[in-house]
Amino acid sequence: MELKEFIDSGMLELYLIGALSAEEVSFVESMQKLHPSISSELAKIESFLEEYAMRNAVELGSEMNSKMELIFTDLQAEEKLKSGEIPLISSFSNAKNWLEFVTPLLPEQPGEKIFQKLLRKENGIMQVLIVSTIDIEEEIHECLNESFLILEGTCICTIGDKSIQMGPGDFMQIPLFTPHRVAITSKSVTAILQHVEL
Repeated sequence: MELKEFIDSGMLELYLIGALSAEEVSFVESMQKLHPSISSELAKIESFLEEYAMRNAVELGSEMNSKMELIFTDLQAEEKLKSGEIPLISSFSNAKNWLEFVTPLLPEQPGEKIFQKLLRKENGIMQVLIVSTIDIEEEIHECLNESFLILEGTCICTIGDKSIQMGPGDFMQIPLFTPHRVAITSKSVTAILQHVEL
């Protein structure tokens, strides 16, 4: 791939927001070693993104703030898993620890196209262990935050007109009012699905 084509591809932006697969991250980093100018391009993009975020920041109401805190402030997630408690998933969740936690719940021989095991349902929070061998059809959420953490397998998550390759350890937060679907690209995908009601 030519340098200009690579820079114009959008991969650097996706790299900075953590939306690339491990293979794509490795590719970006190898291109960065080959072309030192990519580092300055990354710095420019990062600066632009920060400036854009500051210019377009929206002050959240107290109700939304408390829900965001509920989702993102669980800093002891690994300790909770070890003690048998079920924390909320986030971009900081450790997929290996989650997989170790749910392994006793997994079916020995997946007989269903989609295996589901409810892990938690309380206070507007639902978490489900899912093992799917089939694609997840398109859906849209208007009154709940959906996210998922991939534990095993690979898939392509399409949100609106963007497709993102995902694998073990990848976390995805689905935006409200946006059509999304998941195409399974391995034999099966094991994931934690989380819904938090607004």
